[in-house]
Amino acid sequence: MDFRLKVFVTAAEFLNFSRTAETLGISQPAVSKHIKALEDQYKVELFSRQGNKYQLTYSGEILLEKAKRILALYKEMAQESSLLSTVTEGNFTIGIPRALYYGMFPDFAADWCRLSPKSSISHKVLDLKQIENAVNNGEVSVGIKAGGKEEELDYFFTDILLAVTPSLNKDNQYIDIAETRLLFYEGDPETSAEISAMLSDSGINPSTLNIAATMKDPSSAIKFLVEYGRGTSSTAPPLVSFLWKSQVNELITSGILKTVSITELEDTARIRRHYSVCRNLENTIPTFASFARGWAKKKSLI
Repeated sequence: MDFRLKVFVTAAEFLNFSRTAETLGISQPAVSKHIKALEDQYKVELFSRQGNKYQLTYSGEILLEKAKRILALYKEMAQESSLLSTVTEGNFTIGIPRALYYGMFPDFAADWCRLSPKSSISHKVLDLKQIENAVNNGEVSVGIKAGGKEEELDYFFTDILLAVTPSLNKDNQYIDIAETRLLFYEGDPETSAEISAMLSDSGINPSTLNIAATMKDPSSAIKFLVEYGRGTSSTAPPLVSFLWKSQVNELITSGILKTVSITELEDTARIRRHYSVCRNLENTIPTFASFARGWAKKKSLI
């Protein structure tokens, strides 16, 4: 059935049975036979013929949309089956940027070990600038680095820098950044630089803002934010922190935290960081790239 649908989708693309046959490596009579079988099964006419030209009928257009979705599911099922049947053996060390370690690595490692029980992985938390060198000199087997382009090869996922605040604060309203207390964490230097650049692009000098605290890591920042960040008009102003979505994804989803609009930053584009897989060709993990894509698809952070 899936091949018959493939014949139909290809014929609908070319509107030419000869080109369809050539593309699929079958005979033209076989193309006509598959199309006729579909028409008999669903009791509709899929193509109308005017001279030497074929056109999709209205029924054909409806079926084409469904057929494309079904074929996409077949392809997805094949990819998932391939991932599940691949077992990697050995010990591997993965280089993880600080911005990702607290948000996604534990789930990533757990999924890896479930799919490849004969392997074990360890990790090193590194600055982004250290990742590629660590891979090249063999310090880590594979690393995750940040690239500037979403279409970069071995693309992993996109993370977004967000302003977050406890959900009970000024629901559905703008927050003026001048009326908040900012909560920073020491994080990786690249993230700190991007936050400062984002503020500066909006004409804000970071040194003039009300800094409530600076934490050592995003986990501490998130805990402090949740426990002490709900400001009101009669007490302390609210806390706002800039964190990567991967660090707070579950808290945002559950409603404990929410993204907010801040007036001075309203017209400033969100910072998006595109992560990709970095490997040493002499020391590769054969299944890593495909597994990473499977994991990212299952647990999207985009």
